[in-house]
Amino acid sequence: MAAMSNNPQELYKQQRILTASPVELIVLLYEGLKKNIVLASRAVEKNDAAKAHESFIKAQNIVSELMNSLDMSVPISEELLRLYEFILHELIEANVKKDVSVIPGIIEIVDELCSAWQEIAYSDAGSMAASNE
Repeated sequence: MAAMSNNPQELYKQQRILTASPVELIVLLYEGLKKNIVLASRAVEKNDAAKAHESFIKAQNIVSELMNSLDMSVPISEELLRLYEFILHELIEANVKKDVSVIPGIIEIVDELCSAWQEIAYSDAGSMAASNE
């Protein structure tokens, strides 16, 4: 495990990850995915191929982690796997070609998935609070 940072923002981020529930971790992955897609897109627009590549690779790694986290015994996992495969393919193509024309559609999908998981996290937190009363 990496050493703890003295940077307050880094400390907050590390603490947020360490204390997150599994559902909250999925939400954090989606947030990181969107952030890196946006960074890659901006880098392409600025003709910064190295930064674009770095951000695309980070985004691809997050999609791979989401794919690896799927419980394939749950029926919706097959649908999610297909979506993740599509997103991964589009990110690889965008990286290779430095073409960000597909990015708005990818961000739309990521936003919808993130919103769904945020609702699940919120309802889980509500049911946990109710059970502790």
